[in-house]
This record gives sequence, structure tokens and C-alpha cells, in this order.
Amino acid sequence: MLAARRNEIDGKRYVAWLDTPAPTPPARCYVEQVSRSGARLRVLGSPIDAVPDEFTLRFGQNGDAKVRCRVTSRAGGNCAVEFVASVAMYG
Repeated sequence: MLAARRNEIDGKRYVAWLDTPAPTPPARCYVEQVSRSGARLRVLGSPIDAVPDEFTLRFGQNGDAKVRCRVTSRAGGNCAVEFVASVAMYG
């Protein structure tokens, strides 16, 4: 599983952070509808247009698990992403 149990909310979505270019702090999001190739993200506290086309999504406050993402579509406060490179990077 991509996220530790402590980051799971109601068994259907996970809390994660989008690493964004400095000096912007990481944006918090909910990761929903996860598949092997991608997911849907609900971005909190940032306009969806401010999400870069490619970014690293980190799970856990310490960024224990990371996955590189590419935005495939944006609508409302949501964006669909595909996972690029390896499915999970650690450390």
C-alpha cells in the first residue's frame, strides 16, 4: 500500500502532500481512487491551477514514501495524475 495506515481516512482516501517549488510550502491533498497507474487528488488550500504539471507526491509527514506524478486533467478542486518513473521511492 502506498500510504501508512495512520494516513488513511475512512478506508477510501489518504492524506498526502504535493512538493511544490520553493518558497511555496507543500500543498495538502486527499488521494482518492488509487490504481497502479495513477490517482485522483483533491487539493486543499491551493487553487488547482497552481499545481505544477509534474511534482512529487509524499505520503507521511516525513515523506517516508514518495511517488512522481504528472497531471493528466484538472477540474474543480481535483486533478487526475499518472504515476511516472517508479511506483514508489523511499528515503
